Amino acid sequence: MRRVLGVAVLVFALAGAAAPAGAAVAPYGTDDAGGFRNVLPPGEAGTDNALQLAAFKAKGDRPAHWMDQQPLYENLLYASPSLTHDQVADYYKDATFGVRPDDVESTESPRPGLTIIRDKQYGVPHIYGDTRADVMFGTGYAGAEDRLFLMDVLRHTGRAQLSSFAGGARGNRAMDRVQWALAPYTEQDLQRQVDRAPELGGAEGAQVVADVTNFVAGINAYIAKARLDPTKMPGEYAAFGKQPEDWRVTDVIAEASLIGGIFGKGGGNELRSALLLQALQKRFGDRGGRRAWADFRRKEDPEAPTTVRDRRFPYETTSPFTRHGLALPDPGTVTFLTPGGALPDEPSSAERTATPLRLPIPDDGSIGSQLLRQFAGAPPHASNWELVSANESANGH
Repeated sequence: MRRVLGVAVLVFALAGAAAPAGAAVAPYGTDDAGGFRNVLPPGEAGTDNALQLAAFKAKGDRPAHWMDQQPLYENLLYASPSLTHDQVADYYKDATFGVRPDDVESTESPRPGLTIIRDKQYGVPHIYGDTRADVMFGTGYAGAEDRLFLMDVLRHTGRAQLSSFAGGARGNRAMDRVQWALAPYTEQDLQRQVDRAPELGGAEGAQVVADVTNFVAGINAYIAKARLDPTKMPGEYAAFGKQPEDWRVTDVIAEASLIGGIFGKGGGNELRSALLLQALQKRFGDRGGRRAWADFRRKEDPEAPTTVRDRRFPYETTSPFTRHGLALPDPGTVTFLTPGGALPDEPSSAERTATPLRLPIPDDGSIGSQLLRQFAGAPPHASNWELVSANESANGH
């Protein structure tokens, strides 16, 4: 009873303390380009405390704004073939700068000079700061409010430490292995990228370091508050028997390497493409090898849909064999390794390469035929997006 009373007194004392003076809030639409819309399929909020997690496990109830934008995104898929201008508002939410006075759900000032306002409809944070540092701090704070556990998962994944954080399931171990193969950065490597940013980037590099430092400070401010208030702590930490550690600037670098690796391994494949070129040149000669490589190169897809009809959008108009910027590995110097060894029951490298194909490529065991098989897989995919040029826009934006 004494413990409960003590907590109540502490909460009352904190509530009665003077709130920090926040930043001035500009009226709705100030500095806006004339209107903007977007949609985030999962919703804005992504933090569920232990009580909310229990409610979901028991009754399937989700926290407010958890996935309230998902219907917009899902229905857009069915409306897109005949979508009209007047229907855009049915599938994208208003993202105009600011919040209407009658649409304010909450207002908070995590530190002096900073105000975060969320709207009632979707709970989107609108961050106002007296300085750039205040805004970056607020961005980190609001991000932790909405996605702290997911952010923690990503920083561990970026360091190839997902298994140690979330458990050694097969998928987690495979993810760690792939990430380490793509970005095997030690803590010293990560810190060196931070330390050399002003040297390599000049004033912009120094500004990036300052921005990230303030961003990280905002994350840590929320973590400190969540440690004292269980309603602000994601329930997953209790489920995993963990507590969030303080954020570091190098965590942001690790996450950036994760994102870079995702796009690199999913799109570029420049090294394997170079090896394929060399294998074809060895077999068919320099000129014949280049022509064969170009036949298998995925550069332009004439059947790809575009939103502007009867218009061409040339892509990669320069020669891929230009001497400027062309780097090829020395023949015989590349060896592909499997970091950490193969997982149980995992197919061998040759089995992974010999996937079903749409092209009749013979498998003679050479590296050329294996690479051809890999490059002839399924086409890539992406999210939905639309770009309208200023010339086609009514307001010139």
